[in-house]
Amino acid sequence: MRGLLLLARAALVPVVLLPSVAGAVIPPPPSDPKAPVKLVSFAPPPASVTCAGGPVRLLEGATPPPKVWQVWMPPVGQAGMPPYTPPPPPTSEVYGFSITADGHAQDLKRKTLSGGPGVWNTEELAAILASWRFAPGAAATDCQVDLAPSYQPLAEASPAKLFEALAAEPRNAPQLLRKAVAVGGDCGGASRRRPETIVYPDTRPFDDKTVDPAWAGLTFDIDAAGATRNVQVVAQHGAPAFAAAAAGAIAKGRYFPGPPRTRCYVAFKAMPKATEAPRRETPPPADDEACKITREELNLPEDKFFPPAFAKQRVGGRALLRFDVAPWGQIGAVEVLESQPTATFGDAARMLLASARPKPQATGHHGCVVPMVYAIPAIPDETD
Repeated sequence: MRGLLLLARAALVPVVLLPSVAGAVIPPPPSDPKAPVKLVSFAPPPASVTCAGGPVRLLEGATPPPKVWQVWMPPVGQAGMPPYTPPPPPTSEVYGFSITADGHAQDLKRKTLSGGPGVWNTEELAAILASWRFAPGAAATDCQVDLAPSYQPLAEASPAKLFEALAAEPRNAPQLLRKAVAVGGDCGGASRRRPETIVYPDTRPFDDKTVDPAWAGLTFDIDAAGATRNVQVVAQHGAPAFAAAAAGAIAKGRYFPGPPRTRCYVAFKAMPKATEAPRRETPPPADDEACKITREELNLPEDKFFPPAFAKQRVGGRALLRFDVAPWGQIGAVEVLESQPTATFGDAARMLLASARPKPQATGHHGCVVPMVYAIPAIPDETD
């Protein structure tokens, strides 16, 4: 919760229009609920990436967490039609980018992948790639990396893989993932015991230390009196002390008396290190002489939309916009001149500018240029 409060709230949400016929919205075709469920894993960061001038060494990077994916299958086969065979899932997930002289990734773009459309959140993958750190030196262009997804049945995934996926989304994990983690116990569903005292681990010593933060997945039992028993670290990543802190906190938790329960589970993850927006290596274009409007006169809203995937990964960005202002205060002719590390920040800045409400003036403005920076605030010191 503390990390979420540091980020700008998502006040503006784009409207998505769906195709319709005769005024009726066409929903997506249903899928067979018994369709196979897979766990998608991605290749770990390579030691170096290939760019136009040769390989560039990677100093620090995080592997995208596994994702649960259910193969789409028609719920009912049509008479006389052959059985449906789903297309093969993609086996590559290629991103192109450039690297600044100080080792930041920018100009990130997803390239064509093999085997059909992706089945995961590409914005999340881009945010993780944008957090990678490369060796400083000469700027590099035409860099490329393949995250190479692989698949296995969810029922065959190891506990470590399951908890890695759970740690990435501990509050919003898919129900299919929760069921897989809970196999072998009786702590979930209607049998869940109501907690009396919840103790959370102190993650502050581990927050903001690396772009690949520590996480831990644990199981525990609850006795009839409500005490936690048999606390075990099933899987962990990063500093061992993080898992020890998580286990210590779970051991202090208490539940109301009731039937004993086994293999309850929980996952914790530290906050990743904040990533600054790539610095601009050339000065921005000068404002048009006819544009005298100030930031204050634009009257931008206080709540600024921060791209969620980049907020979660604590990756900053920047955008440069050009626009006109009509005498009656209408914003128009908005053009995104630059957006880093991906086009997502330009889209967010355009949305923000569209909500500006300048006061009417005698004359309008033409060719205004404004930079917008999406910065991750420092974690507040709560010891004071």
